[in-house]
Amino acid sequence: MKCKICNQDNAIIAYHGPIRDGGLGKYTKKPVIMWQCRDCGVIWHEKVVDDLREYYESEEYRISLEGSSEEENFYALHDKETLDKFKYTGTDIFRGKSIADIGCGCGAFLDFLKGVAKDIIAIEPSESYRTIMKEKNFHTYMYVKDAKEDWKNKIEIITSFDVIEHVDEPKEFMLDIFELLKEGGRAIIGTPTDAPILRNLLGEIFEKKLLFSTQHIWVFSEENLKLIAKEVGFEKLEIKYFQRYGIKNLLGWLKEKEACSDVNSLFISDTLDSVWKSECNAYGFSDYLVLYLDK
Repeated sequence: MKCKICNQDNAIIAYHGPIRDGGLGKYTKKPVIMWQCRDCGVIWHEKVVDDLREYYESEEYRISLEGSSEEENFYALHDKETLDKFKYTGTDIFRGKSIADIGCGCGAFLDFLKGVAKDIIAIEPSESYRTIMKEKNFHTYMYVKDAKEDWKNKIEIITSFDVIEHVDEPKEFMLDIFELLKEGGRAIIGTPTDAPILRNLLGEIFEKKLLFSTQHIWVFSEENLKLIAKEVGFEKLEIKYFQRYGIKNLLGWLKEKEACSDVNSLFISDTLDSVWKSECNAYGFSDYLVLYLDK
């Protein structure tokens, strides 16, 4: 199997079995092969969904993943993620700038930038969510390619969280971002890692129940993301690691072999949890990474 990222013909089967199909507890009826490139390390599966564009443009995707495509449900699930996103971006880069968020959903993150940014560009494949974005008077587009018609080389800040792992062609996705950015602009791209500590401790249980999913075509790492970014033209780049889930989550997985089984105990203090996350970040063992790209 040839790797789409580094073009080397050196992939092995990393996993072969059922994978998560949407939300927790849902699995594919047929086994899926997850490949891993032994050169750049990227993990991927061949398309399980026949037409990805149609899938993401419909309400089926959100219903499968989150149980609903309703606006209020989206806010209930994603408003709480906004603080984490500001940890990735900071708050001092948006004022008076032209900003694009790729895969913005109903705009939970962008809502907090109204009145701060000069221009807000909302990029979202879901038709129903785009209708909501238009009602908020955001400049709204289905894909980055569509936004380039009006904003090529004009956007100062681009954010995209939990999107690149979904796209069929990540190199094209990264190139579109490069071309949308203004000279001197910055792109901030976040994506889950393979959560190496949990994967090492739990193996196939973790891979089946959480890590590998039909919607996530790719599992990236620092090496292959930097490879893509440099290939499309980015020369200034940086990676930072962020551990989102605390030590209670780790112990819950070890005890119950299930997601969302956090152990609640008095001996797990905020200090212990903070040290756990800091150590994961310092050694690159975190469950999330963010790529910072300057044009």
